[in-house]
Amino acid sequence: MKAERIRDEFEALAEKLGYTIRYEKGDFKGDACRIKSENVIIINKLIPVNHQNYAFSRIFAEEDLSQVSVLPILRGMIEEVGGGADDLFSAGDQNA
Repeated sequence: MKAERIRDEFEALAEKLGYTIRYEKGDFKGDACRIKSENVIIINKLIPVNHQNYAFSRIFAEEDLSQVSVLPILRGMIEEVGGGADDLFSAGDQNA
C-alpha cells in the first residue's frame, strides 16, 4: 500500500476516534493534544508522508484500539512503533 493511502487510512482512524486533524508548518513532527474540548492531531505538513505515518503510529500506540476496527497494515505499524517513533524519525533523517 502506498504511503499516501496509508495516511488516508490513519486519517479515517483518527476520525473514528473523534480526532480533528490539522496539517501545519513548524519545527515539530506531530502529536495529539486537546484544544478546549476538542481532541486534535497536529502533523507537520513539511515532513515526508512516511514520517507523517510514523507520527500517526506513535500517537495511536498510546490509544486503546481494542474496540476499533484497524486495518492490519496500520495495526502492524502501530505495534512496531510502540511509542518509539523518535528512533524511526532519526533513522529517516540520516538516510535523507
